[in-house]
Order: sequence, then structure tokens, then C-alpha cells
Amino acid sequence: MTSELFGVDLDRRRAERTYRTFGPEDDDFHDEEMTDRWWETETNWFSWNVPERQLGGWTYCQARPNARLCNGGAWVWDDGGAYPWDLAYRAEYSGLQLTPRAERDMRDFEWPNGVHVRVLEPLRRYAVSYSDPGGLELELEFEAIMAPNPHPTGVVPFFKGVHFDQAGHVTGTMLLRGEEVPIDCYSVRDRSWGPRPQGRPKHRTGEAPSQAGNFGGVGYSFCAAGPGEAWLTYAVPGPTSDPVTCGFVLRDSEYGHILAGERRVTFDAATGWPLTFEIEAVDEFDRRLSVRGEAVSRHWRGHGGDSLVHWQWDDGVEGWGEDQSYFSRGQWESNRRRATGG
Repeated sequence: MTSELFGVDLDRRRAERTYRTFGPEDDDFHDEEMTDRWWETETNWFSWNVPERQLGGWTYCQARPNARLCNGGAWVWDDGGAYPWDLAYRAEYSGLQLTPRAERDMRDFEWPNGVHVRVLEPLRRYAVSYSDPGGLELELEFEAIMAPNPHPTGVVPFFKGVHFDQAGHVTGTMLLRGEEVPIDCYSVRDRSWGPRPQGRPKHRTGEAPSQAGNFGGVGYSFCAAGPGEAWLTYAVPGPTSDPVTCGFVLRDSEYGHILAGERRVTFDAATGWPLTFEIEAVDEFDRRLSVRGEAVSRHWRGHGGDSLVHWQWDDGVEGWGEDQSYFSRGQWESNRRRATGG
């Protein structure tokens, strides 16, 4: 295979990229790695789906230790509506008081937002529970099908801080407004820690927007189709297609880092919502990924649109996952223009 693909020198990128390794201690909080800056942040996210009901679900927990605050909660959505007042369930909290460091251990921690995460086996198995009687009750177990995939150091979108993604098998029970819904799916969890400021992004002198963090958004797409089949990509919005910056491919149980690629999206002209997706990418072993997806349900979180997607791969595999498209106001307007050819 040629060393250049998608306009990228793959050999150079392969040689330049570095990746953090993780151990059991990374299941806990990382206050000791953080500076005294206000925006230091740590997150813990789990997702699941029920394809036959076009339903997706999340728990998301965010700590800002220096500010002593906790945000996040739980969400469930289907094709009944995308906006907060339409969702099957939504409990999104901000500004809750974070438990003091001496009293919290993420390996067995009930967050102030009500999500309880417990490590059953380090970096591999987790119990996730949540209780809001009459609204949403969860008893889930996540079992990884791969090692945590580290985001490459210094690469958009997590060019600062630490981040990893991990595909796994999610099983258990969801009690949604009194209805018991069994969960048995493949999906993804992620973790991150480091600076994550809010507000208007700024360019760093001499750097292009895509390297400075002011890239107008990010496209986070993934599918976990079974025990040895999964992929995940990060892309930054472009004028006609979106360059893929990183991610992973798990194929026939062999896992590799994505080096480059391209993401093409069609949009609804009225709303700017993504409708369909095509992703081409290549990993460190020169394996090509080629997938197509169709959004079947969505939910809006104020800064982007998250879709449950049915994905099909060129080698005959299909499965379910998500596309999370976080766009600036200008990018949403650009999406609409792109949809109408304007």
C-alpha cells in the first residue's frame, strides 16, 4: 500500500504518534495529574442501545475537581422526538457538589447525579446502576471486548489531556417509566481527564484551526457489532467532507489504531441534522475500513446532535452504534447549505 492516503503520509504519522498505556489505577480519579486550573475535568460515560425500538441510552458523569462541581446524568431517546422535552427520559444536572477527594473512589462511586459505577474487573468489567423510580432504573454490566483505545497524544480533538474509548458487551435491565426492557447489545464507553474549558475557543498563534481546537466541532462515530468486530472514528468538519484524525479498528479480534480517513455526511436541509454517513479510513496495519450508516433516532444536548445509527461494513458486517456530531452555530448553518447545494 502507498505510504500516502487521504492526503496523509501514513509512514510519518505512524512514526510520530504516541499512545498512553493504562493500568488498574486509571479506573479511579486522577486529581494528582491535574493542575490548579479551574477547567480541569474528568469524565465517565457508558452507552447502550435497543435496536428494535430505535432506542439509545447513556449515563454520563463529569467532575470538575478544582471547582468542586459535578455534572451529567442519564438519557434515553427513541424516534419519538429529539429535543429535551421529547425524550423518553432525561435527567441532566449541572453544578452539583462533588464529594471531597478523600471520600471518593471512582472504582465504587455513586455520583451526585445518581449514577453508580462499580469496577468488577479493572479496565474490563463494570456495573452501572441508576435509580429514579417511575422514570428510569438501570442495572447494567459492561464487559469489554478489547483493551482501552488511547487517543493519540496531541491530536484533535483531545490534543490536551487524556482520553480512551472501549467497545464492549452491555447486558442487564432497564426499567423505563415502569416498563422492563432487557438490554443485550454491543456499545462503547469512554473516559477522559485533563483541561476542558468552556466558552469561545481561541486559536493558538500560528496554528491552523484544526490543530488549535477551534475546528467548529467534531464527528464521533462508532459501531460495536460483536465480540471481535468494532470500530470508532474522530473527524473534524470540513467544507465538503470531514478528515478523520484517529480512532480504532477491531476486526477478527485484531485491534489497530486508525491513522487517517474521510467522513461524508448528508444533512436534513430544514434542521441540519445528519441523515446518512460514509466513512473510509486506514489503520496502522494498512487495513481499510469502509462503512455506511443511517440515523434512525436522535437527541439534542444543546451543543450537538447524537444519533443512533444502523451501520453496514463493506465486508458484510452490520451492527448498531452512534454518531455524535458536535457543531458550532456556523457549522449547523453550513450543514443546511450543504444539504440544499447552496
